[in-house]
Amino acid sequence: MRFPTRSTVGGLLAALIATATGCGTVPQAQQATNTGAASTASKAVPLSVLYAGSMTHVMEQVIRPRVDQALHVDFQGEGAGSAELAHMITSKLANPDVFISASPSVDVNDLMGPSNGYAARWYATLATDELVIAYSPKSKVASEFKLAAEGKMPWYKVLEMPGVRFGRTDPKLDPKGVNTILMMKLAEAYYHQPNLEKAILGSDENPAQVFPEEDLIAQLTSGQMDAVIAYKHEAIEWHVPYITLPSAINLGDPALAKAYAKVSWTPVGGGKTVKGAPILFTITVLSHAPHPQQAAAFVRYMTVGEGHQILMQDGFTPTPIRFYGDLQAVPASLRSLSERS
Repeated sequence: MRFPTRSTVGGLLAALIATATGCGTVPQAQQATNTGAASTASKAVPLSVLYAGSMTHVMEQVIRPRVDQALHVDFQGEGAGSAELAHMITSKLANPDVFISASPSVDVNDLMGPSNGYAARWYATLATDELVIAYSPKSKVASEFKLAAEGKMPWYKVLEMPGVRFGRTDPKLDPKGVNTILMMKLAEAYYHQPNLEKAILGSDENPAQVFPEEDLIAQLTSGQMDAVIAYKHEAIEWHVPYITLPSAINLGDPALAKAYAKVSWTPVGGGKTVKGAPILFTITVLSHAPHPQQAAAFVRYMTVGEGHQILMQDGFTPTPIRFYGDLQAVPASLRSLSERS
C-alpha cells in the first residue's frame, strides 16, 4: 500500500480548511503542487518479479524499498518454489516481468523451448549457495546438533535419533527439495552409508517432512521443528545455528560439478531426470514481460548493481555472470555484462 506524500497530505488538509472557512477553492499554487505530486507518483511502473521462496526475506525487506527508489518502479514480488512459479507462468496464471530461480534446470525444463511456449528464451547466472542443516536452539537435541556442527558427532546420527522433527521442501515444487535428495545420495557414498537416504528421508515426498518453505521457517524458529535443510543464506537470515556440510555433498562448490553429476533424481510417476549440480540462482526477463525495459534494468541492478551487493551481504556467494539459451534474445542493454570464460 502506498501512502500519500507529505505534499499531497498538506494539499488535502488545505482543501478541508478552505472548505470549512467558506473559501471553497484551493489556491492555484497548491493545486500545482498536488498535480505535480500525483503525476510523479503515477510514473512508477509496476514491476512484477517472481522469485525463489528462499529469497523472500531479502527481496521483500531489503531489495523492495531500495529498488523502488533506485529504478523508480513499484516492485510487486511473490516468492514460492521455483518449479511451482514456472508452472504458474506456463499455465498463464501469472505474467511477470522477471523470474529468479534457485536452479537453471527450472529455466531449461519448465520455461524454455517450444514445449513451454518459449516463456523464457535465456537466463543469466546470479549467485551460488550451499546446503546446510539449520537447527533450532530450542530443540531437545540442540546439544547434539552443536556437537555435529563442531565435527564431534556425525550429523546424520542426530537426524536418526527417535523423535527428531526434520523438515524439507517438496522436490516436485522446489529445487531445494530436489537438492536435499541429491545431497543424501552423495552422502551415502561419502560416508559409506548405503541406506542413509531412506533412513533419514523415507519416501521422496514423505508427508511427515515435506512442508512449504514459509512453514518450515516458522516451525524452525518457533522450535516446533528440530532441524531443516536450508541454504546457507537462509540460516544467516533466520539467525539460527547451522551445520556446515562437506563440499563433497553440499552442492556448493562449482569445481565439483562432475562429482555432483554422478547422482540424479527422477520424480515418482515420471518426469525429467535432474542430475546433481552446483546450486546456482538464475535470473531472466520473461518473453512476454509487460515492462521489458524496466525488467532489464532490474536484472542489471541484481547482477552488477546494489542488488548484487545486498545478496552478498545476505550470505550468497558471487559467481561469474554468464548468459545461456538464445543469446540474441538477451536485451542489448545487458549483453555487455557477460563474463566469458
